[in-house]
Amino acid sequence: MTIRRIGHQDLQRLGTQLSERDCAIIRFLHQHRYATTSQLQRGFFREHASQSAATRACVRVLDRLLTQRILARLERRVGGVRHGSASFVWCLDVIGDRLTRATDGARRRVYEPSFAFLAHTLAVTDIHVQLTEAASTGAFHLTAVQVETEAWRPYVAPGGAQRILKPDLMVTVSTDTYDDHWYLEVDLGTESLPVLLRKCRAYDEYRRTGRAQAEHGVFPRVLWLLPTPVRVERLTAAIAADPTLPDRLFTCITAEELLPTIRNPP
Repeated sequence: MTIRRIGHQDLQRLGTQLSERDCAIIRFLHQHRYATTSQLQRGFFREHASQSAATRACVRVLDRLLTQRILARLERRVGGVRHGSASFVWCLDVIGDRLTRATDGARRRVYEPSFAFLAHTLAVTDIHVQLTEAASTGAFHLTAVQVETEAWRPYVAPGGAQRILKPDLMVTVSTDTYDDHWYLEVDLGTESLPVLLRKCRAYDEYRRTGRAQAEHGVFPRVLWLLPTPVRVERLTAAIAADPTLPDRLFTCITAEELLPTIRNPP
């Protein structure tokens, strides 16, 4: 399918026709790349009286943005056809990309990602949604969330090598008495323990530069979200067995323990 070239004035006019929620959904997909219908519903349609009403409203909005070529829908579904519209995976289409690009540089193309990449991306998206849901109840203030390249931090390693720390998420949560800063790492069990330990050493290497302390006042805790209790035990033991790693820097939990851990840090 092709569409006529849309000029800057057309984009401006379209931007004025979008609701605040439309814009929030577009920004969210620009930030995360992919989200399911269910995740977008939980994130942006919480005010409805019932689940069914929220679902209908969400589907109406997403279908409208699809028709306008602001959003696109992947062929692959999460959970299969039996999950209905909730299983659709959404991303920005050509016009949505234009609306979020500050310049006329290379656009982000719509393509079918690999299963592993999509699963990891949606897992990171779901963490953000969970934190947003918890913050909406007053459990804490979600002060800042940075994703992917926005969360990455370049640094100079010992010996002068240029490196980049690549958290999946950087999160700041606040109450009336404190700010907690976290680096979040999402592991789906696809990497070996030596690979995870190398990532832990990168965090310690970055800690020793002092750059994070200058940015936040403290070095954020590193929160590993792992798929099973056995995986948690193995990574925790491996960190403790490595004499070069300060184990107090790392917290290893299952995904189900995310909110209790964020509410009451160890």
